[in-house]
Amino acid sequence: MAQKSESIRNKIDFIKVKDDTHTFKLADKLLEGGILCLDFNDCPKEQSERVLDFLAGVNYATDGLVKPMKKNIFLFALKEHYKDPEIKDFISKFSSN
Repeated sequence: MAQKSESIRNKIDFIKVKDDTHTFKLADKLLEGGILCLDFNDCPKEQSERVLDFLAGVNYATDGLVKPMKKNIFLFALKEHYKDPEIKDFISKFSSN
């Protein structure tokens, strides 16, 4: 009997970024195909811009996209993940766009 795959929505790591300390660990998660929803509301502007720029580059290199959700909250995922109905539903419910 085939196992039901885990919900893609359960695979999203929700992380509150407070500084640029863990940027490389976040990049590693993206390189492994992870899905990150990052909240930069408590991160200094200069640091959040650096982290966003770096992770956007990593995400692009892995054929991913970055979607702004709400103020200072971004979803990083592979393009293939954005085709999943659960991710589409998540974006429509929580996005400000």
